[in-house]
Amino acid sequence: MRECDVAVIGGGVLGAAVAYWMADLYDARICVVEGEGEVAAHASGRNTGVVHTPFYMDPDRRGAMAAAALASRGMWERFAARHGVPWAGVGTLEVAAEEREVAALERHMEWGARNGVPEGALRLLGPSEVSRMEPEVRCASALHCALDASTDYGALTRRLAGAAAGAGAELALGRRVASAGRRRGGIVLRLAGPGGVPAGELAAGLVVNCAGGSSLEVARMFGLAGRFSALHFRGEYWTADAAHSGLAGTNVYSVARFAGFPFLDPHWIRRADGRAEVGPNAVPVHAPHAYGRGLADVPAALSRAARAAASPGVLRLVANPEFLSLVCAELASSVSKAAMVGRVRRFMPRVEPGFFSGRGTAGIRTPVISPDGRFVHDAMELEGLEGDSFHIVNYNSPGATGAPAYAAMAVKKMRERGMLDGLAGRLRARPRGAEPGWDYGEASGALPGA
Repeated sequence: MRECDVAVIGGGVLGAAVAYWMADLYDARICVVEGEGEVAAHASGRNTGVVHTPFYMDPDRRGAMAAAALASRGMWERFAARHGVPWAGVGTLEVAAEEREVAALERHMEWGARNGVPEGALRLLGPSEVSRMEPEVRCASALHCALDASTDYGALTRRLAGAAAGAGAELALGRRVASAGRRRGGIVLRLAGPGGVPAGELAAGLVVNCAGGSSLEVARMFGLAGRFSALHFRGEYWTADAAHSGLAGTNVYSVARFAGFPFLDPHWIRRADGRAEVGPNAVPVHAPHAYGRGLADVPAALSRAARAAASPGVLRLVANPEFLSLVCAELASSVSKAAMVGRVRRFMPRVEPGFFSGRGTAGIRTPVISPDGRFVHDAMELEGLEGDSFHIVNYNSPGATGAPAYAAMAVKKMRERGMLDGLAGRLRARPRGAEPGWDYGEASGALPGA
């Protein structure tokens, strides 16, 4: 049996950030357990690459995530420059295609101010001002955010995991957690390799669950969140041909039609490498990594569907007519490119399906459903019954943007709760400016209540 002081489950951007801070602060055995053969294989490497400014986030519901996103922006920008990772300050227009949607923009202006977005970074524009900025965009009004940028989170995560390894963390790739138990006063993780082949055990004094789309499943291994459930939604994209990629130079979003659900309508996206895409939609799928358009494992898909159908929260959700309407629209945009592009034409009327000949990289979002059938809006932080596990569940967009500061605050919470007392004598002083050049005190103090 292998042993470590802290096992971080998940090699995505959040797991890499937690491992970095842990290894940077303590002379301890930190092990990152990742089921794939590389880090950032899933959501951290399959996303729009947008560096989000939290003007659209309700500060009363998602204040911590908003603060983390704002605090992390400069950290990511410096890190990207240091490692030659693409970074483009493209900005974002959130458009009200109809007059009745303008109130949402005004609300987002207020939220942005409450979330600490710098004065002058947000401007409410009239239709003529929008036309001067982006001649192809038509709308009643728009909110322009100058701070939004585009980057490559997969590349950033790989560099950050390398920094964690450089600070002493071990990356255990190609090993997923099959089950968890207790032995010798600590936690034992039973690991599996490709094909589910047993791959040994890992004993840890503390487990930090950063497993993304599988985080709820991992939390249940520890007897937590049993009344909650999760659904998986695939986001699909179409990539504009080079001749049409310059139709708009900014990201162009529209006001969400289903404000009660954590999804946006398909929009125009500018990638850091210069490509343009439309998407994503939100197509219900059977598993957290169901990127293909078919069922590779029918029995597993049926089993997952049966478990979801047995959940009271999911049953209440699917009885919601608004949710069913959303699902029908998303399925239509998956089957038909014209349906997807048609939703973008509401505010970019010259866009045609023929402008897009290739599909972009699909990603999966896994929101958690409460027992009363509602989407959980914020990340859930759960502490194990024995105080030796910490679980970050429902960590969704803009999670990649906010990962550096959010991870630092999570480590701070574990320290304050005594979960890292066993490592207290192993604190180490590292010179400020050590890779990646982030300051723990500044990052961990950025969130509300810090």
